[in-house]
Amino acid sequence: MDTPLWYRWPMVIRMLLATLLLTAFGLGHDLAVTPLPKVIQDGRPLGGLRAAGPHSMDVFRLTVPTGATTLQISSFGGRGDAHLYLRRGAHPASDGSAFDYSSVNPGNRERIDVANPEPGTWYVGLITHADPYTGVRLMARTRRARGALPLPRFIPNPGVFSGKATIRMTGGFGGKVHYTTDGSDPDANSPVAPRRNFEITEDTNIKALIIDRKGNVGPIADVTYIVKPVDQILEMSGTNPATHLAGSRGDRHLFKITVPAGKRLIIQAEGGSGGSNIAAAFGEVPPPGLRRGSATFFFGSRKLEIPETQEGDYFIALAARGRFSERTVFATLITESPDLMPWAPTLNPYVSTETFDPESCEVQEGLIGAGERRLLRYSTEVRNVGTRDLVMEDPEDNPNFEFHACHGHYHFAGFASSRILDLEGNTVREGNKVSFCLLDSIRWDRKAAFRRRFDCENQGIQAGWGDVYDSGLPGQWVEIGDLAPGNYQLELTINPDGILPEENRENNKVRIPVTIP
Repeated sequence: MDTPLWYRWPMVIRMLLATLLLTAFGLGHDLAVTPLPKVIQDGRPLGGLRAAGPHSMDVFRLTVPTGATTLQISSFGGRGDAHLYLRRGAHPASDGSAFDYSSVNPGNRERIDVANPEPGTWYVGLITHADPYTGVRLMARTRRARGALPLPRFIPNPGVFSGKATIRMTGGFGGKVHYTTDGSDPDANSPVAPRRNFEITEDTNIKALIIDRKGNVGPIADVTYIVKPVDQILEMSGTNPATHLAGSRGDRHLFKITVPAGKRLIIQAEGGSGGSNIAAAFGEVPPPGLRRGSATFFFGSRKLEIPETQEGDYFIALAARGRFSERTVFATLITESPDLMPWAPTLNPYVSTETFDPESCEVQEGLIGAGERRLLRYSTEVRNVGTRDLVMEDPEDNPNFEFHACHGHYHFAGFASSRILDLEGNTVREGNKVSFCLLDSIRWDRKAAFRRRFDCENQGIQAGWGDVYDSGLPGQWVEIGDLAPGNYQLELTINPDGILPEENRENNKVRIPVTIP
């Protein structure tokens, strides 16, 4: 396999990127070791939530800070039926029998309000019954006591910039932001953030806090901005997109992908906010200022297609129309058949120590032994980037499927495998081959069919759709035990036995850097 994009970059960029989102807004130490369940952050809604099936429950962990006067949990949007259960210090029961607060109304519009919530860890249970919910948004909000200071705000969000990052730090009314860039914790003697925008021209870690007029000190935010040289051309592969891209008007990110002749190549920019254009040219970097209708170059806002490639290098430019952030760019060859590709940005691995009961589904199905286990958990998103739908066979009496009594439906056996490698590529821990119920979870291509076609009763993945398995689900881990702290690689392989019909299997494997704390 070709060396992934991240591993072609300097080590400092690779490792900073691996922790970029984890360190944003002072949340790094919590997220890096987040145990099951998933985390919901105060004031940041989680969208697109989908029930795994009837009578299922998703659990989210929330930290209520000292000084909170109110806690509000709400769900809204989407379709189906969702109920909210809230409990401090422990999971709500999946049957709704153990909780501190609840909201059980028809549909998805639920709300729980708690006055003077006790600080610490709370758990939110989102439970469905006969009508599974889909497309639901979940929000947690707390209000602070008078005098309690917030985290500083960084504009734009941390990301990967080209040449320079023009940023600003704000502290709200009546407070000053003090910051450092040398890794030390800021205090009243640290420099005060300028009121206007200022430029960063190299990789910079910023720690900042707010101090008000009375000398009250707020919590520390810890963020990292990555700034690569303006003319640096990063090599892409089909399974390792460039992520967290950001910039201002006039900025450009440059990439290169090497392809054979006579293939169909698509290049797509997705996610984030703000405006950008993409351009591609064979054999040379596209010049700035391209317009539609060029006879030599390919140009688009979010997606462009090269119907028949030449053998060699295509150069790609992502250009800012204004300020943009959190953009992802990927390029891949398209086949006239189903084509499964793991999506690297969704992996988001973290370390978790958990105890498994001998009667649990995970133990009964042979995924893990009973007792305390140390795991590297990760999420899996598999996209069908081909032009044809993947249609699965009838699972009954089919040796490629296995019935999971705990879930009440069939899974395709051995759909994905994972392992942990050292930086030289040697296997240090091996994960299980995990079975999946293949279905349409997300529509990643705007031109794909609008409606879902496949579910656990009629399995498959449409072209332009993807299947997402959250890190909290059984088998979404590699057991690491006493693996020494350090820098490693997480490798995920889709369709490892080649049973599913694909013309292209070159994009079935992905590796990302991971740090074991």
